Amino acid sequence: MESLNEIKDSLRSIFKDEVQLYTLKGVEKASLFLGIIATFFIVTIVVLLGIIFGSIALAKYLNGRLDHEYMGYLIVAGADVLLAVLLLIMVARRKIPLLTNLFVRAIVSIFKINEDEDQ
Repeated sequence: MESLNEIKDSLRSIFKDEVQLYTLKGVEKASLFLGIIATFFIVTIVVLLGIIFGSIALAKYLNGRLDHEYMGYLIVAGADVLLAVLLLIMVARRKIPLLTNLFVRAIVSIFKINEDEDQ
């Protein structure tokens, strides 16, 4: 009877260890995923700030070259609107959001999904 209790205790211990192992693996994958998302947003914010300050600097430069108070801002704003329209047209034609492949690759690498697995 003691051997059965020992086996039962061993099985409980193994089960608890397995649960802890899978919990830790899940936490690791979730933290990796959240780290990638946070990094993406930080890089996006830095790039957007660079674009904004670059646009302001370009507009001021154009104002000085054109010897006009607001023409540089209008030219830069028009270029920004034109780029936004072209980007929207491109996304509408593809019917796939931008950077989708980047996120899919990140998720596949984090969760180690094989492309050959049946779904």
